[in-house]
Amino acid sequence: MSTESVNNTINKKMNVNTSDDDDFSNETKCEQPLTTRRELWSYYLYYNGNNGYTMYSFMPLLLQYLAYRNGFNPQTSGPCDLKEALQPCHVHWMSTHIPVSSMLLYVQAIAFSIQLVLFTSFGSLADYGYWNRYILMVATVFNILFQALPIVLVNDDGLHWKVMMGFMILGLISYGTCLVFYAAVFPILSDNLPVVRERGEEAEKWRNHVSTVSTTHSNIGFLVTSGVLSAVSFLPWGGDLLGNAPIYNFIGTVVCAGYLAITALPYFLLMPKNRRGPDLPSGAHYLTIGWKSILEAFREARKLRYLFMYMISYFMFSDGVSTISQMVGIIQGQLTSFSAKQNVFFGLVNAITSILGCLLFLWFTSYFKLKTKTSLLIIMTLTGLVALWGCFGIFFDRFGLKTLAEMWAFNVWAGLFIAPIWAWQQTMLAELIPKGKENLFFGLFGVVNKASSWIGPVVIGAITETTLSIWKGWPFVLGLFIVAITIVLWIDVEEAKRDAEEYMKSFD
Repeated sequence: MSTESVNNTINKKMNVNTSDDDDFSNETKCEQPLTTRRELWSYYLYYNGNNGYTMYSFMPLLLQYLAYRNGFNPQTSGPCDLKEALQPCHVHWMSTHIPVSSMLLYVQAIAFSIQLVLFTSFGSLADYGYWNRYILMVATVFNILFQALPIVLVNDDGLHWKVMMGFMILGLISYGTCLVFYAAVFPILSDNLPVVRERGEEAEKWRNHVSTVSTTHSNIGFLVTSGVLSAVSFLPWGGDLLGNAPIYNFIGTVVCAGYLAITALPYFLLMPKNRRGPDLPSGAHYLTIGWKSILEAFREARKLRYLFMYMISYFMFSDGVSTISQMVGIIQGQLTSFSAKQNVFFGLVNAITSILGCLLFLWFTSYFKLKTKTSLLIIMTLTGLVALWGCFGIFFDRFGLKTLAEMWAFNVWAGLFIAPIWAWQQTMLAELIPKGKENLFFGLFGVVNKASSWIGPVVIGAITETTLSIWKGWPFVLGLFIVAITIVLWIDVEEAKRDAEEYMKSFD
């Protein structure tokens, strides 16, 4: 959570005598050491390594591969055919058996639901004392550990696929924890840059700068790791190429874990010892402050109708984007017969086009002087077209995200047109939020993101389990985007700004 996200809640609910938000921010800022260039660049470098590549590529691919090796075809009762991965393949799940595709989606849902509870309960600790430093450090160690641990299953015949499932769930939780506590630091670093503290330059400008540069480094790290692994895949191995051997998947996770360890270390070494947040206010409790702040933010959001409408839209399209990524990942694994080499090339293309897409869309919106709402609607529509594309797969065998050629096209499309969605949704949110309440509502939307991320996988998993076809889940995803786009169309940004001004006057 961001700094100051719960101050107003504490003041109102617990009668803590503090000054207003601006005074608190200035006081906290002055207690902080100046942000040095070395500390700032080590912060960027951390995100370069913690780019999430293995968590959404190698880890699910390995789980899918091992589950197929231990699974069975319900139509023949024989083992699953790894070379014909589009054929039905089930694994035992509790007291029944389900498709491997459903299992993968349920695993994602389990991880996201656990994250929702953990982050709502403990996310606010990022704002106080040394908790951010310690939790981020521990989470990073576990993140590295669970990325590397799959190597112990390198010779497994699939019998221990549930161990891999455990690695993936714990890996997703530790990775998500790293992101939450990493993001909580950037306002502190940007607000304490010398240009802000000593020259009085605009804090908001430098917050955007630090946020943008750190996100760019994440994409660069994604590009570096996928590029290195693409090159390594052509090394000779046992009479063939390394990229065609099953061990390549396991090597990929270890390489990504090692890269994260190298890039994360400087941040913890260069962080000033007195870099910390304020003490927890008197009367507040670590276990309840997060829930109280979220409930307060939700109540306040209901007073701002257009912000509340956008929250509903955000709930839907963030779930839609997340579900698209998971569904395509499963389909890619099936179409490539779990070829890590092929998936690394897909990732390389996605990384390059993601950087190009963000820069291209920034130029496009600037050149045509498009408003934020218009830009977001264009991106949402282009993203929703992927779900429409997938719907054709219900009726056709060679079209509808069902061929390798379409996977190449999807990764280019995703990089160019889907990657910018998070930047523009954040800008849209910033325009709707009352000035001075940014941290409160950004924290709420972070929880909304986690709350929605498990719904799509559960619904698609259930549809796949019932129909034995993951493609029949695409209409649900398409519906999410249609409703989300319709809601955004009805948002009057200018009136929302006037509502926000009136809302803030009530605090005067």
